[in-house]
Amino acid sequence: MKILFYTDTPGVGGAEKQMLVLAKHLSLKGHKMSLAYGGYSKVRHMHEDFKPWCEEIYVLPTIHKHDFRHYFRLREILTHGKFDLIHIHLWNPGAGRYAFFAARHANVPVVTTEHDPFELTGIKKWIKQKCLGLTAQTIAVSQENFRLLGECYKIPEEQLSLAQNGIEVDRFVDNIDKADLPVTEGDIVVTCIAELHPRKGYKYLLEAFQKLQLETPRLHLILVGTGPAEKELREKYGDLPNVHFLGWRNDIPQILKASDIFILPSLREAFGLTVLEAMASGVIAIATNNGGTADIIENGKTGYLIPPGNIEKIIETIYTILQNPDQKRDIEKAAIERVQSEFTASKMATRTMQVYQKIRV
Repeated sequence: MKILFYTDTPGVGGAEKQMLVLAKHLSLKGHKMSLAYGGYSKVRHMHEDFKPWCEEIYVLPTIHKHDFRHYFRLREILTHGKFDLIHIHLWNPGAGRYAFFAARHANVPVVTTEHDPFELTGIKKWIKQKCLGLTAQTIAVSQENFRLLGECYKIPEEQLSLAQNGIEVDRFVDNIDKADLPVTEGDIVVTCIAELHPRKGYKYLLEAFQKLQLETPRLHLILVGTGPAEKELREKYGDLPNVHFLGWRNDIPQILKASDIFILPSLREAFGLTVLEAMASGVIAIATNNGGTADIIENGKTGYLIPPGNIEKIIETIYTILQNPDQKRDIEKAAIERVQSEFTASKMATRTMQVYQKIRV
């Protein structure tokens, strides 16, 4: 099949990284991939990464997500490109609206992936409903998101598919060197890798760590990422003993290899790719029970699920891990097996291809 990926995102996060992994593995399975994105977008920093897997990359002459030229340029590309479908990657429910109408006028079927769905209201919800009416298939990346999309937007069951995310497991294998972190031999490293955003629940993690560190002075907290809450978090918690803000890093596999525990304390989480990455690295994972994390972790078997915003549960779970090293090793082994069995990039591509086949029937 000849497929055009499209996004109007201004930034780069988990959704955009998954676009790249999916484009690569669909290409490896014989599909002809192309990509379109706005010229204002930070996706331009991934342009060279997409090149080996895309026949064409279209940088639209647009200055923001509301620019009408998204519609006109996409309609032109779709009209002349002879694509079998356009796959719109929605970084939030209100994204990509011009692409739906461009595809309709070019008579090209639409598949969407809802990377971070939530309910809209008012005029935004009305526009969303109009766009959904032009969509052949909507992909949810987790069972919770599948339920949410059905309830909030009344998507007919035959137009809604589940295709969970996957990762390239080989990036996280045992022979990767450990990152050089600001810790010493014998220290215990708890790592969180996420955007520094209020919805990621950093406040609760840092409050919990303040209490943990009093009882376990060799405990270190490594925070990897940037975002709108960074200034506030650094000002409030930056002077805490053994708290390290590393900022944006490209050596995530190496950081995970140097970690003892991974935690994702999100108040709202669309999927939780970093949880998969930690599990594939052999690092026991704690995650709040929302979004896709319940698909990934079997509580007590392949990691731990805890309630969002619960400081005491964070403390209790970390203590449980530290006090039961044999159980920790068993969980880490089971987690690796689960990722290799259910959450590889190749399996994600196969699930997506099965969605495409529904359109061709």
